[in-house]
Amino acid sequence: MIRQETASASLYNRLVDEFESQHHLTAAQTPDRSDQIRTQAFEIFKQKGFPTVRDEEWRFTSLVPYLKGNFSLEPAEVTKEQLQEMIAQSRIAGLDAYLIVLVNGHIHFGLSELPSEDFVVVDSTRDISGNADFTETLYKSMGIGSSLVALNSALFDNGFYLQVKRNAVLDKPLHILHLYTANKETFFQPRHYILVNSGAKAEILETSLVWKDNGSILVNSVTEVVVKSNAWLTQYQLQNQQSGERWLQHSRITQERDSRYDSYTISLPGADLIRNNLDAILDGPNTETHLYGLYLTGGNQLTDNHTLIHHKHPNCQSNEVYKGVLMDASRAVFNGKVFVDPEAQKTNGFQQNNNLLLSDKAQVHAKPQLEIYADDVRCSHGCTVGQFSPESLFYLRSRGIGENEAKKLLVEAFLFDVTDNISNEVIQNHVKQLIYQKLDHTPVILNEQ
Repeated sequence: MIRQETASASLYNRLVDEFESQHHLTAAQTPDRSDQIRTQAFEIFKQKGFPTVRDEEWRFTSLVPYLKGNFSLEPAEVTKEQLQEMIAQSRIAGLDAYLIVLVNGHIHFGLSELPSEDFVVVDSTRDISGNADFTETLYKSMGIGSSLVALNSALFDNGFYLQVKRNAVLDKPLHILHLYTANKETFFQPRHYILVNSGAKAEILETSLVWKDNGSILVNSVTEVVVKSNAWLTQYQLQNQQSGERWLQHSRITQERDSRYDSYTISLPGADLIRNNLDAILDGPNTETHLYGLYLTGGNQLTDNHTLIHHKHPNCQSNEVYKGVLMDASRAVFNGKVFVDPEAQKTNGFQQNNNLLLSDKAQVHAKPQLEIYADDVRCSHGCTVGQFSPESLFYLRSRGIGENEAKKLLVEAFLFDVTDNISNEVIQNHVKQLIYQKLDHTPVILNEQ
């Protein structure tokens, strides 16, 4: 067991006590392999502890300020009427979609609106914990990346399992709504699993809403995604959070041959901390991967995006575009890695990260990376950090457009590469509207330049 920073020691000790009380049997004493994996995973967490700035992957993101407090592992109870009000607040106008409602990580089937069982299987990860595929995924992931993934593997309580059946094509998007309730500082650890079978096609939107009476919440979630051969998954993560919320999200996508995966991660001002880890493993030839990210930060917020695209087979294509707009005294981190294995000949990979600073107090740390071990590839990457173009601003103002409105138009143009690639028109318009609303609430910052 390692020594923890003072700020995180209380939560660390609380988690150790929780695990030892719930999982007192050792791996050698229990016949359940999933319990053995939980024990092994928690040993990894105990050895590593919470990530610190001494870890290269966390050098710009200290968790110490966000782990302070006496975190409980028990959520608050709310009425069904309160949940229905939260659902109504979370619906997107004009979006015709199926709905999966999770309350503190648990599926609420009574409030959900599910597709036909001919197309999908929806279950809880607690109920499928004995499933061989899920157990194997749990085993493979527990030692990968941050110790936070190992912690989740050891202590996750529940989450959703979604399987899109072979050759099924969903006729409308599936909105997965995560509702959290807390009346004090609370720590959540959901675990999710998405399986898109061969020949299937699905579009998934994930949003979250928190009801909290007091204190802050910390969410450490892990999502495993498997896209089988000839399948196509489009996934939207819309992170429109509030003050007092800290989000640590880990997603691992494995693609088989001839599959396609499109990801849109939209992070807006509000939460204290957002950390997104997104790993895409191209584990078959002729795969296609598109990662789009947009982060708009404000206040003292910290938004950190870490991505990894691993080309393991020939004739694959990846495209990554992340755009950031920073306001106030906010900070952002972008670390994008692309690995091309020696066997991955004929790879076509592109990565771009651009940042626009709207305040002299805002900071961004950007680190695009390519590691190429094949010689017949086409790969490129780039990164920019800048402010408004004086010429563009002058051009708009000379045509009678006010300074604040001109800057909003320039922000919209800057984000065009991400927003206009959102394939669902209703979701695209909703994202644009949210961006306008956030900019409307920051007139002073927009006038600082």
